[in-house]
Amino acid sequence: MLAKPVGGYCRISDADLADIRRAVKAGVLTPEEAAEEERKGVLRQREDIEALADGAPIKWYEDNNLSAFKRNVRRPDFEQMVKDLKNGRISGVLAYDIDRVYRQPRDLERVIDIYETSKAPLVFRTLSGQNFDLTTSDGRFSARLFVNIANKSSEDTRRRVIRANVAKAKKGMTHATGLVYGWLDDDPSRLNPETSIIRKEAVLKYLKGDKVATIMKWLASDKSVVNPATGKHFTWGGTKAMILAPRNWGIRTYNEDIIYDDANEIVMGDWDPIFDSLDTWYKVQAKKAETARQEAGTANVQYFLTAIARCGRCGAGLKGHPKWAKGKRTQTFNYNCNKQRPEHCGALSIDGPKLDEIIRDLVWAQVLKASQQKHIPEDTGPWAREAELKDVEEQISELQALWEAKKVRAASYVVALDDLNGRKNELLVDKADHTVPAGTRSITEELLSSGWGNLSIERQRIIVRKVLRAVVIHPAKSRGGRFDPARAEPVFQAV
Repeated sequence: MLAKPVGGYCRISDADLADIRRAVKAGVLTPEEAAEEERKGVLRQREDIEALADGAPIKWYEDNNLSAFKRNVRRPDFEQMVKDLKNGRISGVLAYDIDRVYRQPRDLERVIDIYETSKAPLVFRTLSGQNFDLTTSDGRFSARLFVNIANKSSEDTRRRVIRANVAKAKKGMTHATGLVYGWLDDDPSRLNPETSIIRKEAVLKYLKGDKVATIMKWLASDKSVVNPATGKHFTWGGTKAMILAPRNWGIRTYNEDIIYDDANEIVMGDWDPIFDSLDTWYKVQAKKAETARQEAGTANVQYFLTAIARCGRCGAGLKGHPKWAKGKRTQTFNYNCNKQRPEHCGALSIDGPKLDEIIRDLVWAQVLKASQQKHIPEDTGPWAREAELKDVEEQISELQALWEAKKVRAASYVVALDDLNGRKNELLVDKADHTVPAGTRSITEELLSSGWGNLSIERQRIIVRKVLRAVVIHPAKSRGGRFDPARAEPVFQAV
């Protein structure tokens, strides 16, 4: 019968890894040479453990380049070794030193539990020369003491690193550790003249009203635009991060928090910014907050007149839905009244593309008329419905207080809260629309020169809302009849 193997655990220590990484950063080692050094370190541990095994068969476990101290780091081979030890597949553990296996007391206690409850004799040996034999009380005491000391040492090192990083951040020193799109690969403090233009345009598109998904598609339309971190096109998350990154404005952050100096001024970094002024930074923050308010409780808008077109029977906002034929989705769609609340009729529909066409033509005529009359608003002044919004918010707070005090029935609470939240969302949309920067509020030169074709659906809807408050769709005179433009009644914004 073959002897049960003993587990041999190898891991480069955190200190060794830090030395190797510092050597790479200083240019002493290339990344390839660093990987080779890590591998040599593991091979040396294997040789030492083989000598410690004294001829016994070894099952190897190796977690290279993984910290034993960080709580959020999972070591796959360590977890497998603990599982094998518990299930009796190995007869113990051999390691170069105990700190290669444990830096967290909780990991040590998991293994001690196995040694204390095992019915079969287990071994635990290291080359340190100290008694860490987990089969004895003295060995367990020594192991616990050493791991606690090692844990404290790692905590002290972490605090020193954090202090050093914060000090660097307050001085504005660059924090880029890898390739950053928009800056040079070999010098992340200097702009790349080709890619920085694209990054800047992505931010400007966002300010003009394009959604992150729209900008992501625009980036993907150019095969040469790839995320240097992945070598692939930017994802939705990567696109959003590119647009909102404080780095675009030279703003220094630490752990995603903006760093301020002693005078409470934003600390600027020592790299070339995409934007020379913080004006667009504040506009992006306003746009971000506005978008969050507009999208609160609503789905992503894919159709031109969603919620702008309203049911002539019940007043509900219509939503676009694709048409289906013989169980398959077609390329066309309808605007439908959905019965989402008891007061909604859910009994009205109209051809989507044809409605879009007549409303686009109508709005375009108004755009041309406004441009000829130079009736383009510059300054809208304060928002006139602030008191109305405050009143709705107070009603919501009062309703929630009644609910918490169990003075209102669930059904009544849900219906009333939905109504109030609906009013609040409409007011917030109106306020956000009122406070949109002038470049997106007014009828722009871009629209006048190129028409609807080059505008995203989001920006088309912004223009429509400048002209129309709603489009009321009246019931059809007969079912299945031809499209009747007279069913669409535009409600113009007050001049």
